[in-house]
Amino acid sequence: MRIKEIPSPQEQTLWNNFRAGDEVAFTQLSTRYYRMFRHYGEKFTTNSQIIEDAIQDLLVNLWVKRTSLTEVDSVKFYLLKAFRNQLFKTLRAFSAVPLEEDFQENFSEASSEMFFIENESQQEQQSKISYFLKQLPDRQREILYLRFYQDLRVEEIAQLLQIKPQSVSNIIQRALLNLRQHWELLVPFILLWLL
Repeated sequence: MRIKEIPSPQEQTLWNNFRAGDEVAFTQLSTRYYRMFRHYGEKFTTNSQIIEDAIQDLLVNLWVKRTSLTEVDSVKFYLLKAFRNQLFKTLRAFSAVPLEEDFQENFSEASSEMFFIENESQQEQQSKISYFLKQLPDRQREILYLRFYQDLRVEEIAQLLQIKPQSVSNIIQRALLNLRQHWELLVPFILLWLL
């Protein structure tokens, strides 16, 4: 299930009102992006307390620093990047499970939210898809998640992960090549991602 975008002017208005100290706008932004933060955090850790702490720390920091924040092209991208940075700080502070282990266990959960499984045949297909995604390296899975689930552009992913856009494109291509051997099974899944 994708997070539907607020039309850009409304999102910008909320952002600017929040920066001016409007608590209602801050509450609306926090409520709107809370699920995105939770869902993205679950790709890195199963510890819900760490995710909650990272979200709370981010929100407190945003409120405290609101007057020094600038206008942004994409509120969603800015907040996703800020949350990712805060989550990694929180994970280091808690000395959590290494990212690779936890990420591998949790990435398949996103796919189960993308469509409703109606019978055992579909459940079996879902299981195979999760298995194939788990075979991908962590970086490939994260980039596929950001590109197809969060609808970030290649340039935004590159900025978020602090790598070159060409590297993002290359990683997406490698991931799709890795999945190609199971293409006939994965095409319906990928089409649902793209819709």
